[in-house]
Amino acid sequence: MWFNFPIYDAISQSNIPIQQYAGSGGAPLQMIAFSKAVRTIAIGAIVGGGMFGLAKMYKTFLNIFSDIGGALKGEGSQEYMEGKGWYEWPLKHIPIFMILTFFSMIVIFTLGGFSILASLIFATVLILTTFLLGAIAVRVMGETGIEPVSGTSFIVLLMLLGVFLNAQDLLDLDTQDSILLGLVGTTVFGSAISMSGTVIGDYKNSLYIGNRPYHISKGNIMGVVPGAIIGAGVAIFLSMQLADGTIELLAPQANAFATFSVIFAEKEGDLWLLLLGFLLGMFVEWATGMGTSFGLGMYLTVPYTLPMLIGGYARDRWEDTKLKPRIDKIKEELGSNEAEKQRALILLSTFMVAAGLLTGEAFFGTESSILSFLDTLVADPFSTTWYVGRLVGFVALNLGIGYLIYWLFKRAGVIGSGPEEAILDAEIS
Repeated sequence: MWFNFPIYDAISQSNIPIQQYAGSGGAPLQMIAFSKAVRTIAIGAIVGGGMFGLAKMYKTFLNIFSDIGGALKGEGSQEYMEGKGWYEWPLKHIPIFMILTFFSMIVIFTLGGFSILASLIFATVLILTTFLLGAIAVRVMGETGIEPVSGTSFIVLLMLLGVFLNAQDLLDLDTQDSILLGLVGTTVFGSAISMSGTVIGDYKNSLYIGNRPYHISKGNIMGVVPGAIIGAGVAIFLSMQLADGTIELLAPQANAFATFSVIFAEKEGDLWLLLLGFLLGMFVEWATGMGTSFGLGMYLTVPYTLPMLIGGYARDRWEDTKLKPRIDKIKEELGSNEAEKQRALILLSTFMVAAGLLTGEAFFGTESSILSFLDTLVADPFSTTWYVGRLVGFVALNLGIGYLIYWLFKRAGVIGSGPEEAILDAEIS
């Protein structure tokens, strides 16, 4: 602000010195600088960190195609074990799902008003990128613990925009439709590989506690249909709220996709700030391996990043002062194998605590939304009577949810089972 740095103004479609916005005082200038300059740099950092992080891991997925071919041929796997049943989910379902998804996307987008050729190209690019880049992302996730969602997603976005923006006449598309297809395809891809990374995490944790991969895959596949229905409903609701300005979601990576698309399709925005952020994200990724996290921290405001900073510091402190000395002692007494096993189990317990915190936050957010909606149905939501009723309803809702969770866990044998009943399925096998 001191140097009167010019920022891009979408209304005038030109760069305007920031001090020209000074009519409302100094405080708004800082927020304008943050929203128009710093966040553009942050978006570039998210893109640069993700792309460089993916390139940095190239050795991990050099032989990914041979691994995919070997897996589909059944090399090195025991899907079905005689006398014990299925151990792994059969991979034959993958080509079937790919074919069904391919033709379903063509039909859906053709009915949605896009040309058959555009729908065909969209389905082809999305199927191939989701399968191949998804396999790369999952491979990297399995070996490094980091899934390059941002890097691979921006590759897909560039591919889709490159195809649709350069062949608008052939595909009977305008610029808006081209951007829409690019963003929809990138969203589908990002959601798919994010779910794949979650499944890999489930596999690792489940194998430690004795579950078979078959049962994990079965549970995930069965949960896709109701999850897709609920997710689509929530997405429609949120999109309507966003469209009429009722809510404003931060969504840094989604905003990065949108800003990235608009800058390259409409030539509206500050390319130099985007390039600066891109280089900054690459440098931070090279120096620390956290380029995307750096960009996200720059994009989000302090109230959102401070709790994560405190939690990250607390975890690092715990690992240095508690976990590492304990594992070193176990390694000296029982050997490296036992030490690694105990380390994995201890870390798994911390993951369960984190999962409980995330679940509790989600529960509380859902309950707050329900109660806020009920406030609109009451004639006088500020009355003392409604305060008491609201509190009673809140307590009753939590007790009901708690009892339901207890009943489900008890029925599944997680709670209340004796030592003989708690023998793991994998140990029996």
